[in-house]
Amino acid sequence: MDDDAPTSVTASASAVASVSAVPSASAVDFKSQLINLLGIPVHLTGSGDVSLPVAYQKYKAFLVACHTLDDMVANGTWPIKRPTRSDLIELFVSKSFYHSHYRRYFTKVADYSEMLAWLEGEPESVDVDVWGVQKVNYSFTDLRAWLENGGMLELEDEDEVLEKKVVKRGKGKGKGKDLEKRQGKGKGKEKEKEKDKGHKKKESSKRAK
Repeated sequence: MDDDAPTSVTASASAVASVSAVPSASAVDFKSQLINLLGIPVHLTGSGDVSLPVAYQKYKAFLVACHTLDDMVANGTWPIKRPTRSDLIELFVSKSFYHSHYRRYFTKVADYSEMLAWLEGEPESVDVDVWGVQKVNYSFTDLRAWLENGGMLELEDEDEVLEKKVVKRGKGKGKGKDLEKRQGKGKGKEKEKEKDKGHKKKESSKRAK
C-alpha cells in the first residue's frame, strides 16, 4: 500500500497541472465577449506564427480595439467588466511577444511609407523594391535589420562601396593637383619678382656710370 502512495500523489499532481494549463470556461467566455463587443475580426485573434503583414494587421486591430473600448467606457455603453490592456493584447498575441516585437518594431515603421504600403498589402508594393532583396518569407529579424540599415535589408554591394572609395580618392587627388598648381603659380610669381629685381639693379648701375 505504501509503495502505491507516491504514484497516486504524482498522478494527482499531474492532473492538477493539466487542468490549470487549460483556460477556464469563464476566461474563454470573457475573451469571446470582448471580441464580439469590440467588433474584432475573428481571423486576427489567437496567438501563433503568422506572416509580417498579418502580424501588422493584428497590431492595428489591437489599437482600434483600445480606442473603441475607451470610447464605449466614456459614453457609458460598456456593459461588462472593463478589460485591462493586457487582456486586449492577449486576444491577438502573447503579452511578452507584443512588447518584444509588435510594439518595438511596428511603431518605427510609421516613418517609412514604402514599408507601410507593403505591410498593408498594396498591389503596387513589390517585395524586392521595398526590402532590397527577394525572399520567400520576411520575418521580424529581417524587419529589425531593415530598420537598422535605414530602409534596406542588405548593405551595399562591395563593388558599389569600392566605386565610392575610388571616387573619393579621385576627388582627393584632384584637390592635391589644385594645390600643386597653386604652389606652381606661386613659385612662378616669385621667379618673376626676382627677374624684376635683377632688371632694376642693372638699370640703376647703368645710371650710376
